[in-house]
Amino acid sequence: MTAVLMAPISPSRVSTPLDSPSRFATCLRRLAAAGLRLVVTTPPDARTFARGLAQFPERRVDPALHASWETAYRLFSGRGRMAADRGSWRVLAVDADERVVGAITARLFCGEFVPDYLHVRSLLESTGPVFREHCDLALEDVGAAGARLDRTPAEISGWAVSPGEHAALVAVTLARALAALFAAFADPIAVVAVDNRRGEGARLLRRGAGHLGLAGRFALPPFVHHASGAWLRLLLLDARTYFARSGIEPDVDLALLREHADFVGAV
Repeated sequence: MTAVLMAPISPSRVSTPLDSPSRFATCLRRLAAAGLRLVVTTPPDARTFARGLAQFPERRVDPALHASWETAYRLFSGRGRMAADRGSWRVLAVDADERVVGAITARLFCGEFVPDYLHVRSLLESTGPVFREHCDLALEDVGAAGARLDRTPAEISGWAVSPGEHAALVAVTLARALAALFAAFADPIAVVAVDNRRGEGARLLRRGAGHLGLAGRFALPPFVHHASGAWLRLLLLDARTYFARSGIEPDVDLALLREHADFVGAV
């Protein structure tokens, strides 16, 4: 992979109207009409993620409010605290009663690469030691490639939506909101675990993903996540290609996200 850095985008808020031709603007307009909005919570680990946090000086630093949204997310997801939480950016879709109705989560390592913050490691706990070691080596390769090529190693997880009449809209808006967030970082390359029996893997492969493998050659096989019964596969998504194939305008969509989502930080 060649190193191509995105043009710097001003971290200040830019007034970007929702009548923009961007597809993300259409999603936001429809989301607002449905009585929903976006909240973005930033990673609590300020030391490791200082460079990423600096991209969003407009965030509201309010530890109590951040903790409140973390609690709302855990109620939505039905799980307790995990190691990945301290490194997570979360995009939340919330209703008028401040209930989370959809979420997607990411880690973006524009500084130190911390494997312990990767959600995928929790998915690998019940796999065999040899397979787990191969996955760890492949993940370390992603971190090393990011450092070598001046790209941002990343991970996407926790994309979930409550059932209901607006579920499809929420799902699409969350995906585009996360892509907009990625546009603030240097050319991300993201690991994502997908259910091999659903269409999401094939869709991502068409839009710029490849199978995660060892030394860029040997694709890791699918594996069973015993807690859920899901048949998972690890992919590596090239954000630059994903933007181009998904009709995403990075600078416009990032400005829209800054303008129309509430950013909340613990620090």
